[in-house]
Amino acid sequence: MKRIALLMILALSLYSCNSDDDGPNVNYAFAEITDADLPDFFETGETYELDVTYELPNACHTFATFNFNEYAHEENDSTYVIEIYALTSYDANLTECSEEGELSETKTIPEISISSEDYNNYQFKFLTGVDENEDGEFLIIDVPVGEPESEETPEENTNE
Repeated sequence: MKRIALLMILALSLYSCNSDDDGPNVNYAFAEITDADLPDFFETGETYELDVTYELPNACHTFATFNFNEYAHEENDSTYVIEIYALTSYDANLTECSEEGELSETKTIPEISISSEDYNNYQFKFLTGVDENEDGEFLIIDVPVGEPESEETPEENTNE
């Protein structure tokens, strides 16, 4: 009886591993980030929303999510770096994309919190593509923490 049960479980597991699956084969790719709307400065303890515009590789791609890589700047310890990637998904079984649609989209990244007083600058690096060596190319935007001091131009002295 145990042998029959074991054979049935083995047969069932082999049947479930059928490689003739015609379902979607989901793969992922990065979209080119073309623009980002950031404030002129951040305030510690505040939360911000960032609007990010990206270009899909083609109309068969759909936006999946934003990926982040965060770290302290290697050369400037008062700068915090946030790399942002727009991740798309597509069905790799489709050899030709015949779908049409808008390729440029804007999404909001909610709740970017500025909580540390250890940094006086946040550097955002938005992935725009890769070079011939497969190294990332970025749109880099620096945002200071705290309202910048106004840069007043000295008035001309007109006393004669």
